[in-house]
Amino acid sequence: MMKEYPLVVRILAVIGFFLVGSLILSIVGPVLAGLIKLFFKIAIPLAVAYFLVKWLTKHRRRTY
Repeated sequence: MMKEYPLVVRILAVIGFFLVGSLILSIVGPVLAGLIKLFFKIAIPLAVAYFLVKWLTKHRRRTY
């Protein structure tokens, strides 16, 4: 059976849950934003350079 907690304890538990959740988000948010920034700063230019080099060095056979 579930134990019935007083209203004050339930309200404090919800407030504590939100406080802990906001603390976790304030730590994880900047880390996630930094990883996304790193991806856009490094991975996308590398991909563009790779496809540019591949496109420029493509050998085309001409048949006459």
